[in-house]
Amino acid sequence: MALWYVILVVTILVFILLHAFVLPRLFLGVHFSVGSPSGRGVKVLREVGGTSIIYSAAVPLKKYISHYILSERNGRKQVVCKVNGALKYINYDIALYDKFNTVFQVLNVREVIQEKGYTKAVDVPAETAYATIYLNEADGVKLENKIYKGISGKRWALFLAVCAIAEILAVFTVRACLANIFGGLFGEAFMYSSDSNALAWVICLAIIVLNAVFMVLIVKLKERQVKKR
Repeated sequence: MALWYVILVVTILVFILLHAFVLPRLFLGVHFSVGSPSGRGVKVLREVGGTSIIYSAAVPLKKYISHYILSERNGRKQVVCKVNGALKYINYDIALYDKFNTVFQVLNVREVIQEKGYTKAVDVPAETAYATIYLNEADGVKLENKIYKGISGKRWALFLAVCAIAEILAVFTVRACLANIFGGLFGEAFMYSSDSNALAWVICLAIIVLNAVFMVLIVKLKERQVKKR
């Protein structure tokens, strides 16, 4: 009897762990369709409080942004852009790279220029090693910039398929545990009855549908939050 209690608890814990952490991280992580940094570092300034890097913006951006700086002072890192003096409004993304040259975050900045020729300083995480600017809009002129990579249909299909298998196994395992714990002499009859099987499949279908809807909503909300950062 004690064994069935253990199996029941382990099944529930594994189910929660898979759905809350393991499977979403494997299949539904946020990705960015950017490669190596496009800005070219032209000067390194070594100061008392840290090191700053001046980047020359990519050629298509030169009309609006000539340079940008990743500065570090006393452990605080910021990005500032030097822009066309006539520019009044700018909307741009900052792709942040770690020391392994991997994009770990993208910040979206929308700003009405207050100081002529310069944007406001944007705080970035301490692990930022490089930064690249992607321009979305400047004074009403919109530029094509798709750096966010959505989750492909294949990844969604794999995620939902693996979830469905895990959910079916969990439901039938829990049913077996409950039958052996509470069923007594009728446990075996409960296990193999057509009504019990039908109820188990209905529960499986309900969980599969609810999980799919819930995860779609969570991913869409996460993508929206990422794009607004």
